[in-house]
Amino acid sequence: MFCKKGIFVWLILHCCFGHSQTVSAVFKKLGQQYSVAKPLQYQSKYVLYKDFDSKKIEESYKGSFYKNSQNEIYMKIGDTEILNSKSVNLKISHPEKAIEISNPVSTYYGDFDMKPLLELCKIEKFIDYKSYWEITMTTKPFSSLPYSKIIVRVSKTYFLQKQVFYYNTATNFSQDFRKPDVHYPRLEIVYENYNRNAINASVFKSSAYFTNSGKNEIVLSQRLKKYEIVDQRNNSNN
Repeated sequence: MFCKKGIFVWLILHCCFGHSQTVSAVFKKLGQQYSVAKPLQYQSKYVLYKDFDSKKIEESYKGSFYKNSQNEIYMKIGDTEILNSKSVNLKISHPEKAIEISNPVSTYYGDFDMKPLLELCKIEKFIDYKSYWEITMTTKPFSSLPYSKIIVRVSKTYFLQKQVFYYNTATNFSQDFRKPDVHYPRLEIVYENYNRNAINASVFKSSAYFTNSGKNEIVLSQRLKKYEIVDQRNNSNN
């Protein structure tokens, strides 16, 4: 599905960090809200439209985000789960029936782990509304990003409220190759229900997904026992 393929590219809020002193300050405080060593949780909704001005929903997914005071993170977007604990990084794709195991990422903060995209956007508008800031960004030529424009809303408490992505690459929505249905989609992500309540420690336990046998063999949990295992840890250590 279209949403799933682009799921980790959408979260690119930091791509314009540093282009404007005012916007830079907002983004810096925004990043601090997510990276501070305190619990954080929120809900999100991903909605895909065929065109930049379309009102009809083509696809939608719900998401959730949980972080503890050790900055361990669990995320779920649609049918994909991500866990980044002190010991391991997991990505579980239920549609593909696959679990990817890799070493933990020490600076992983979910929506804000996109520093390689710095300098790929420029700020077009920065509007200060009563309860939030709205930042409009356009991608630079030859940036290789699949978007032409990105709109970000940040609350006055420095949390994301909404992101809108306008794609500059065409997508064929047709299931029939003989009848193409090509459009330039728009993706909207809404964030809500933020709080810093403590989160049950079991959420961040990798043992809910797999354990290691005496021979260091990976043993998947009962619900994942038929999933394909992609272990990246050995590759990264070579």
